[in-house]
Amino acid sequence: MAVDLQNRQQNKFDFLALGVREYGARHGIWRLLDVLDKHGVKATIPTNGLTAELFPATVRASQDRGHEVAAHQWDMHVFPPMFTSREEERSSLARTVAAIEDVIRAKIRGYLSPGPRPTPFTLDILTESGFLWTSDYVDSDFPYVISCNDKRIVSISYATPGYTDGELSSRGAIQGLAEIKYAFDATFEESKRHPMKFCYAIHPHVSGTVGMAQLLDDFLAHVLSRGNIWFPRYIDIAEFWLASMGK
Repeated sequence: MAVDLQNRQQNKFDFLALGVREYGARHGIWRLLDVLDKHGVKATIPTNGLTAELFPATVRASQDRGHEVAAHQWDMHVFPPMFTSREEERSSLARTVAAIEDVIRAKIRGYLSPGPRPTPFTLDILTESGFLWTSDYVDSDFPYVISCNDKRIVSISYATPGYTDGELSSRGAIQGLAEIKYAFDATFEESKRHPMKFCYAIHPHVSGTVGMAQLLDDFLAHVLSRGNIWFPRYIDIAEFWLASMGK
């Protein structure tokens, strides 16, 4: 959910932004789930607590179709640096986790801050709360383990290397498809020399539109045509990485 932050005190809402995102929750998510099903791909879906409260059927369907549902704070009008204290951030995350877990009847294991913009407290809160992975950092081509509070959490970078659908939609679907295929092919070749991953971060209100959903459909077909590709959810990456680093 989004509001006009400059006018928040006057209760002036940006109904265009709200409507666009509601389209994603009402229509876009279903189109994307169908595309993923078509290709047998399981994704990680960072989810706001408010989405679980307002649109539980979409969150439940994501879980039921084998995707990982992760925490993405309560809503999109408060970014973590806007919290006034560690306790406010922790309480908001706990509220989010409770709302999502109440819908999916499973434990949340991963987290992405809105932005993604964590605070100096975020990592401490995550390890304290038992999370296995975070996608808040964009400083590495491949995952790495962070030790915090005598616990380990895996950092899996957000769209690095890769793209967000916001970047590609600004080019137009046809040019965007050509660009992401080009970048994926370069990443695929580099992966023959050392570990690499490729992330395409999509949003239901952007990639859930007809043209952008077709871009995703065509891109997944291209990736699968290369063969020898692993489509892990982030929890799969985290568990693999922790097991591998423990050896």
